[in-house]
Amino acid sequence: MRARAGGRGLMCGLAGMVGACDAALVAQMTAALRHRGPDGDGVHLEPDVGLGHRRLAILDLAGSPQPMVDASGDLVIVYNGEIYNFAALRAELLAAGVPLRTRGDTEVLLELWRREGPAALQRLRGMFAFAVWDRRTRELHLVRDRLGQKPLYYSQLAGGVLLFASEPKALLQCPAVDRSLDLAALDGYLELYYVPPPRSIFAGIKQLPPGHRLTWREGQVTIARWWDCEPRPPDPRLPSVEAWAEAVAPTLAEAIELHTVSDVPVGAFLSGGLDSSTIVAALARRGAALQTFCVGYGPEGASYEERHHARAAARHFGLRHHELELKIDILDDLAAMVAGFDEPFGSWTALLAYHLSRFARQRVTVALAGDGGDEVFGGYPRYRGLRISEHLGHVPPTAIALAGRALRVLGEPTTALSLRRWGRQFLDSLALPPGERYAAWVGKGSDSARDRPYARETARRIAEVRAPNFIAEAFDRPVYGDLVARAWYADIHGFLPENVLRCTDRMSMAHGLEVRVPFCDHVLLEQMAAAPSSMRVTALASKRVLRAIAGKWLPPAVLQRKKLGFSAPFGAWLKAAEARIVADWLHPDVIKRRGLFEVNGVARIVGEHRRGTRDHALRIWSLIVLEQWQRMYLD
Repeated sequence: MRARAGGRGLMCGLAGMVGACDAALVAQMTAALRHRGPDGDGVHLEPDVGLGHRRLAILDLAGSPQPMVDASGDLVIVYNGEIYNFAALRAELLAAGVPLRTRGDTEVLLELWRREGPAALQRLRGMFAFAVWDRRTRELHLVRDRLGQKPLYYSQLAGGVLLFASEPKALLQCPAVDRSLDLAALDGYLELYYVPPPRSIFAGIKQLPPGHRLTWREGQVTIARWWDCEPRPPDPRLPSVEAWAEAVAPTLAEAIELHTVSDVPVGAFLSGGLDSSTIVAALARRGAALQTFCVGYGPEGASYEERHHARAAARHFGLRHHELELKIDILDDLAAMVAGFDEPFGSWTALLAYHLSRFARQRVTVALAGDGGDEVFGGYPRYRGLRISEHLGHVPPTAIALAGRALRVLGEPTTALSLRRWGRQFLDSLALPPGERYAAWVGKGSDSARDRPYARETARRIAEVRAPNFIAEAFDRPVYGDLVARAWYADIHGFLPENVLRCTDRMSMAHGLEVRVPFCDHVLLEQMAAAPSSMRVTALASKRVLRAIAGKWLPPAVLQRKKLGFSAPFGAWLKAAEARIVADWLHPDVIKRRGLFEVNGVARIVGEHRRGTRDHALRIWSLIVLEQWQRMYLD
């Protein structure tokens, strides 16, 4: 075993195998994750198990090397994450007479597992993915945190051998891993712009879903969910928005405070919107020295511009603020973005996050972000859309159809706040059952026949393997809850972990930046699970509880801002770069050679976007990303 400098809090990469041990392969897998942990590495080898670790040190910079063996010699761990309540857990262990050799959270986690096994997971407050090898039972345990903030992939090989790693690129170091395209995963990607778990885009690689644990024993694998958070009946002790705000404010403040502990510079992403400003305000209230970061786009992206809002918020709190202007030339970094995921990821926010993370990493090692605020507190327009849709049952279907046709005639501008685009997506899905309706909205109203222009043979093969609708299944799963509550549940099991947090992790770790997300604290989530939907949204208002809390922390201008979201003028950029796009990624010869799509179907999508009859920017971008991924991983 060898190890070099580690840390108490570790944003890292882990890899390994069980059922056999190939030392060279374990070393290659570990080396493939160097970007996740540039500060050190370690490998633990036994005849039938190998564990590798790359580390990015955040706390206790000279301690806690990994892989770590417990004092008894029975357990070995590789761990990626932050246990934010580890200090309290450590004090509890010391009070119980448990000798601890380090000051870090790795040993606390390992000792809790030794004493309590999987039951210890319920006591952890943080983000993590880890592997524990138990020499007594000859079992390997893989665990992923509640919301999937930290990734974990695995591959089952012949003879009961299991490989695992933080990212697919490590597993692809093994020639025996099947890297062919999974068609069901492709269909999921074109529906949601990410590959939903448990699949990955590679036929031979799977994702361990958030809130799940995997156990390997004698070549057999079992997977079980260890955390869920279904909507609950309202708490009768909290009858008003003000009462809910008073109850939730201490939990939110504590979550933000827990996410700030670090021995390296800390910053925050700041758009000037409600979520990021709330985090910055909470830190400023306690006198934290903080650097903040935002992006802008210049004249062609005026409708997406937030820098003046961020600048005003930073000035209000006296913070050191940094701005980055992005232009159309960021399209040249497509390959680097795809390499960060190893899979096609169709939301262009990833390219923005890639550049913002690189920019922030020049000055800080840790950054706080407002991810999760929209899901936890009810900020998305689609939540209000559900409220409105509940009252449209008496509207004749012919009237809805006429309104939809009228919107199509008007066309769809490529601006940030396009009411025509939203209206068309809303009306197109009204006739669907609620779960499918919401899934269509999450997928931006994608339609199999028009927006997924499969070639005939591709369509036939996908029909044989098509998986159930990932979002609709989650929407229908809770035993309690109205439409908004079910959407909340679907988002914390779908859009939040698989789109938002996956993007945040991959694009930040591509530059060795640790991003922490206080709104994703599970204590806060579980508290809000009992909030009536009216505490989140009405037909005219959103984030009611958060606004009531932040109203005491923020200037009125922030509270009154319309929601914009983290986006960029990609629609306009794609129009400007259409000749290059068609000549390169979407050329008819390229489409024909791949054989996945109809040439005319792709040409129709590009033409409609160019003429302004439909805003297909996200669909075109998803096809470009898919082609780039095929060139990098299949050719």
